[in-house]
Amino acid sequence: MYNYDFKGNNEKTIFEKENSIVEINDNTYNLSILVTNKNILLFKNINVDNVLNTRGMYMPPEYLLELKIPRKQTKLEVVNNNSIIKYLNKEIVIYDLNLKDFI
Repeated sequence: MYNYDFKGNNEKTIFEKENSIVEINDNTYNLSILVTNKNILLFKNINVDNVLNTRGMYMPPEYLLELKIPRKQTKLEVVNNNSIIKYLNKEIVIYDLNLKDFI
């Protein structure tokens, strides 16, 4: 479940990829990526390391928004099928995903 107001923001999902390796300013994360008609959204699953998952229970994924990048402000470059975005003095590398196919 994504904790984001898609309907209120009048956004429709174009593409979704879970468990993507994303590097933001030389720090590496495992995030879910959603491309909407307005934004590129990066979400973190807060239940991945939940202690209840290791005790015989299953905690379903719950995604919190980590970064919202407006598509109109995106400076995108693709190198070896890795998308490189420059936004707000950050360099964001999304490995093994060509975002030009969806933007």
